[in-house]
Amino acid sequence: MDFLRQVCSYIVQHRMVKREDKVVVAVSGGPDSMALLDALNALREELAISLHVAHLNHMFRGGEAEKDARLVARTAERYGLPATVEEIDVPAYRKQERLSAQEAARAVRYRFLREVAGRTGASQVALAHHADDQAETVLLHFIRGAGPPGLKGMEPVRGIYIRPFLPLRRAQILEYCQARQLPFRVDASNLKPVYTRNRLRLSLLPLLEKEYNPGLVEALLRLADICREEDDFMDRAARTAYRAALLEGAPGRLVLSVTVLARQHAAVKRRIVRQAFFELTGGQDLAFQHVKAALAVFEAKGAGAETVLPGGIRARRFYDRAELLAEACLDLERAPRFFYRLECPGVTDIPEAGRRIFAEVIPVGSAPDPGALPATEALFDFERLPAGLYVRQRLSGDVFMPYGMRAAVKLKDFLIKQKVPREERDRLPIVATPEEIIWVGGVRTAENWKVTAGTKKILYLKIKKACGGEL
Repeated sequence: MDFLRQVCSYIVQHRMVKREDKVVVAVSGGPDSMALLDALNALREELAISLHVAHLNHMFRGGEAEKDARLVARTAERYGLPATVEEIDVPAYRKQERLSAQEAARAVRYRFLREVAGRTGASQVALAHHADDQAETVLLHFIRGAGPPGLKGMEPVRGIYIRPFLPLRRAQILEYCQARQLPFRVDASNLKPVYTRNRLRLSLLPLLEKEYNPGLVEALLRLADICREEDDFMDRAARTAYRAALLEGAPGRLVLSVTVLARQHAAVKRRIVRQAFFELTGGQDLAFQHVKAALAVFEAKGAGAETVLPGGIRARRFYDRAELLAEACLDLERAPRFFYRLECPGVTDIPEAGRRIFAEVIPVGSAPDPGALPATEALFDFERLPAGLYVRQRLSGDVFMPYGMRAAVKLKDFLIKQKVPREERDRLPIVATPEEIIWVGGVRTAENWKVTAGTKKILYLKIKKACGGEL
């Protein structure tokens, strides 16, 4: 199949984009991302999408990285596409956070891409991962002892991120670059066997293909597909079991029924614990050894068993109750705890705060003037929001990008500057995704989810007193 036809077919198959979507294309300057940019540019009329180029200089490679940035900027200009080309001192961030170079670069890069998508009103971010990357990821996870969630590798669509090149081999992409005479840069660090993934790519995979299975990449891709489908099935079963086991859910604290947990298959138990940890931490996963440690506590006889999980989360057993507790929430011990899924459309009651949130989805033409709304009402771009929204109490360490600002600030500092009394801060309904705050209810909305010229549907939220009166 023709290269562009294969890319287009994969995009359509996985419903990566809709007509009139704006897509941020992450372009490093290497052959994979330059080919992705060229292919999406060639398909943009057929797919009826618009593109925005994003490039980040991680400041690891000095002048070489600056040449990468100039190439991406020139290419975007040649295609007539808008571009965001920025640099961030990742070495300094790495030192501050005590991360490896790769971990720091990944964290900063994905944050940069989310911010570009938010600023430009894009609904997707296109990444250039391909079949060989997928095979490397699956093999790396296998070596580290991962289960099905790790062996499924990278997903074609995950949140705002899409991977149109996932079925393509590296050789196909290089052939496309050559046929199209695309300029690209080669990052010399990818050729150094100092990183585990580089050694796997340069040495282990070629050895296994030569000595054991010439079709190893295809075999690993099949394994990823099988694990993805079976993991999805298991995850659905585990989510149902998790809801049945959940007794209490609040910021910093989740309580599960030991009785319900004990009835589950071992595989489902592990997923319930991971789901609870995910909910509590706002999206973090839990390694197998930590899941095992938590289950050992939950299955202990009597009461008083306890262990500490990553992030300072405590797993405790009190008779028939299994509890996950964030140490940070101890600072808010006297404050009312609440954590609810936002009913959308509908009404979400927050008795702990004496409030109700009314949510409705309306066409942009029916929306009131945002500038005339009181602080207890807010408008958001509905189609850019994830499916799951929550209403919760503020948490220690919360950060927030207020409307009209370009950088995130600590929520605590923001509320102090807004002169919100301490006793009121702990009762403010925080509307959030699993990852970030979209509205500090009654105070300020977030910049990343604002209504733009491209907005078609609006999420209209109103806060009222629980008795029905206005605030």
